[in-house]
Amino acid sequence: MNSPENMHVLLLKGGDGTERDVSLNTAAACAKAIKQIGYKITEVDIADIEITSLTKMNIDLCFNALHGDLGEDGSIQGLLNLLKIPYTHSGVATSSIAMDKINFKRIITNATQFSDDPINFPKTLPIKKKGKHLEVDYDGTFVVKPIKGGSSVGVSIIKKGKKIPNNQNFIHEKLMAETYVGTKELTVTVLNENPLCVTEIITSNEKKFYNYNAKYNKNGSFHVLPADIPKSIYNKAMSWALKAHQIIGCKSISRSDFRYDANENKLYMLELNTQPGMTQTSLSPEQASYCGLSMNDMIKMIIKEASYEC
Repeated sequence: MNSPENMHVLLLKGGDGTERDVSLNTAAACAKAIKQIGYKITEVDIADIEITSLTKMNIDLCFNALHGDLGEDGSIQGLLNLLKIPYTHSGVATSSIAMDKINFKRIITNATQFSDDPINFPKTLPIKKKGKHLEVDYDGTFVVKPIKGGSSVGVSIIKKGKKIPNNQNFIHEKLMAETYVGTKELTVTVLNENPLCVTEIITSNEKKFYNYNAKYNKNGSFHVLPADIPKSIYNKAMSWALKAHQIIGCKSISRSDFRYDANENKLYMLELNTQPGMTQTSLSPEQASYCGLSMNDMIKMIIKEASYEC
């Protein structure tokens, strides 16, 4: 690998999945930082190339700015391992676990259930197929979402007495349902084994739900950091984020999402993201800034941890 001043970084972006636009926005912000740091950069949209052609490029490492399938599920990580090209963010097994919400939930629950501070999740509800429709036998509000995927694509809150929208029955092959819990949306970024802070996310949309538009549209949501919650819950969110990060073996960065029920003073973990967004409205750069780290600082730290698995 070249010395830092001569380092050549290949930035992987795009693809043809549902989170293509998020990836391109993340890539733009990361590319800007990589250039400002002084590294040579080549940007590649994986929708336009054969991955094996990367071996013909004189690069030192790949910066993974992909989102969704292929970029977050362990696929691209496995290919880069085979090609022996160092890459940023987590490896194959970790990415695969975090991408599958049910599997992640099972692993974290089993790993912490007998500890002094077990990690709570919303209750999983069975989904039944009735003709061409899907139903959940639950007398209350629940959430339906794809088992795999991010950026809240395909996520719906189903209020008591309402049915699962038909469009979800056909867009996604595998769905999961959970009880709708909490009154506050919280998130914590872990950077190089250090939880940064807890942010409360307040959505400006009518659904009061941190959906795709709330995440990526300007003024779609407002972020309060540090979150105005009891200190015990704040510390628990920080602890759980680090614990989950370590249990599944995350590398360099992750971001864990939570719901807090102020009425019961109870915290619930939702999921962990191994490829946090880096757009202008993203949470991880904002949390890093709160801790005194610039975007360039954060990108440099992520690049420093780049490696491949033998």
